[in-house]
Amino acid sequence: MSASANGLAVQERRKLERHHVSSSLEVFDLDTGEFLGRVVDLHTEGLMLLSERPIELYRGYALQVNLPMTFDGMREILLDARSLWHRESLAGGQYWTGLHFTHLPDASRRCIERMVGSA
Repeated sequence: MSASANGLAVQERRKLERHHVSSSLEVFDLDTGEFLGRVVDLHTEGLMLLSERPIELYRGYALQVNLPMTFDGMREILLDARSLWHRESLAGGQYWTGLHFTHLPDASRRCIERMVGSA
């Protein structure tokens, strides 16, 4: 993909409004049970994760996002996502990772839509 086409793709993705998450939404890898980090931004196509260690790039993950309370009858959101980018925080010792949802069940999508709609 050319640089200009890649820039356009990023621009298209940025049309989705990001919603900062004020609650602590913990994210776990369902395959290993490992705590990966916390959600910082969320929308129906993906999320930004803040973690203590870098997340492997271009890897698919089965994730569980724990909700701080029952929301729309759910205590967690289950989804599949792929890590697209990461960078170390300016202060160091923490990492930002962008994850794109590759499979989002309808119930999880509705829950996210309600969460970001109330932000």
